[in-house]
Amino acid sequence: MSIPKLSFCMPTYNYGRYIRTAIESIHSQAQEGIEVIVLDGGSTDDTREVVERIGSKWPALRYVRLEARGGIDADLARSVQLATGEYCWLLSADDAMHDGVVRLILAEFEGGNDILLCNRVWCDTELRPLHPQSWLADGGQDRTVNLSSAPEMLAYFRAAQSLGALFSFMSCIGFRREAWARTQAPAVPCYMHAGRLFAMGLGGARFKYLAAPLVLCRGGNDSFRAGGLATRLLIDLRGYAQLAGTLFPEDEILQQAFLQVLRREHPLRQWIGARLQTPDRDRWREVERELAAYGFSRTELFLADALGAGLRMVRNAVRRP
Repeated sequence: MSIPKLSFCMPTYNYGRYIRTAIESIHSQAQEGIEVIVLDGGSTDDTREVVERIGSKWPALRYVRLEARGGIDADLARSVQLATGEYCWLLSADDAMHDGVVRLILAEFEGGNDILLCNRVWCDTELRPLHPQSWLADGGQDRTVNLSSAPEMLAYFRAAQSLGALFSFMSCIGFRREAWARTQAPAVPCYMHAGRLFAMGLGGARFKYLAAPLVLCRGGNDSFRAGGLATRLLIDLRGYAQLAGTLFPEDEILQQAFLQVLRREHPLRQWIGARLQTPDRDRWREVERELAAYGFSRTELFLADALGAGLRMVRNAVRRP
């Protein structure tokens, strides 16, 4: 078999009920020079059986099992280390590639791009398409961005309407493996891949935003929400604040533009909902401290607290017999 051009890297844990769809979405359009790396963090479900069954008929699929999970940062990085392709594409085991996109991705890389970011199709839990989602407000056209140019990066941040534009969504990201390997990743939990990609861009890697929604994203399956909505949102708040300070330590304008993307992703109404779901006042105070760093005013914080807590009281009163 020839040396792969493109490696799909798929770290996973207990996604046996979904992973067949993810793998088959690549297999159905695979060509020579494609490989899939499944790194299993010690799943206790049928992940191994599902993957090995497909792999027995498709040599381009490689399954590597760990004794235990290393965490999303370590397992993602390890899956890339195992890849042999010139380029890598990250794919969550519960998502899928759209039909006919593998050839397009290869063409974009062969055109000289080092980092690719595409849009996605938001789906229900059964992966039935609901609507396309664009990371940029003016995201209807492809866009090449020089991330080593402060003015270009500032314009990009100001156009971003979702953290997806800041590489938060793994399944929409591809990159040149050699550039990834020689770039140091900032130590920001859950977002080391995003920090590494920005560091690559700051070092001169060519970044292209693809307006087409190339990936099907399964909604309602965010593993980070296991600790509740407030805990999930704190991951974003803390992670992107650390990234801003690490990536742009001397440029407050870029830092603030970077952080404002999170404000657009999570507007005030979402924080009201988070307070509604957070009965622990001390936990909510943690959220408020982080929100203040993003420029939320005292009035906004008061409204989120008062309205969210008030709605919870009403809900609890209605539920009482």
